[in-house]
Amino acid sequence: MRKWKRVLTLLLIVCGPGAIIYYLATHLKNKFISLPYVGEWTYVYDADSNIVDSTAYVIPDFNLTRFDGTPLTKDSIEGKFIVLTTLQTQCPDMDSCGINLFLFNNIFFKKLVSNKDNYSNVRVMSILTDVEGNPVEGPSQKIIDEMEQYDKDFWWLTYGDPTPFYSFIYYDSIFKTLPSVTEEGEAGPYAFINSLVLIDDQGHIRGVTGAKRDSDIRNFFDLLKVLKKEEFDAKWEAEHPDS
Repeated sequence: MRKWKRVLTLLLIVCGPGAIIYYLATHLKNKFISLPYVGEWTYVYDADSNIVDSTAYVIPDFNLTRFDGTPLTKDSIEGKFIVLTTLQTQCPDMDSCGINLFLFNNIFFKKLVSNKDNYSNVRVMSILTDVEGNPVEGPSQKIIDEMEQYDKDFWWLTYGDPTPFYSFIYYDSIFKTLPSVTEEGEAGPYAFINSLVLIDDQGHIRGVTGAKRDSDIRNFFDLLKVLKKEEFDAKWEAEHPDS
């Protein structure tokens, strides 16, 4: 027993929580491992105050505009898994950019592009803000030039109000108000600027990590793989109801 505890501890240190969740989800025979739902739940009670129904938090309506002028609303992401980030006009300057573009591209985004068949319904969506987290009215030429190298079909570059996406409850606080950790190299005053948020195809938030460190980005990709496996399992069970 003590040996197994040492092994699990080592796995947690080396692989990170995302990798552990992915391993359990893909190797355990009883498929009960799934990602949690982040945010406040809504409950329906009967006359005796018993819970008769519950609904996980869903992102509210929003209005964004892509760099090419295309409007985006909640209908635009229906049926898609969204990897949400912020983006600053100073990127890729690490002190003023909430995401490590180099690491994110090499650890995460290149895998999406090179495996389009598996991730055809996944989109990265970045909202342009200043380093304080405030919306910016349109991209600068610098950020347009910087992002030109990325596949725009898979990476939606947008501007508009980020508030609807980051106003969920996270550890009893509103996520948008949580402070950044400057000693870890996070930009600006707020953690949301430096975050990756995973939204499922129903609009539920299913995961949050940092966007600066390679370990966080790797863990986030493991969370996406677990979510995609949930999608695969649900489709398989729907097609094989008697299995």
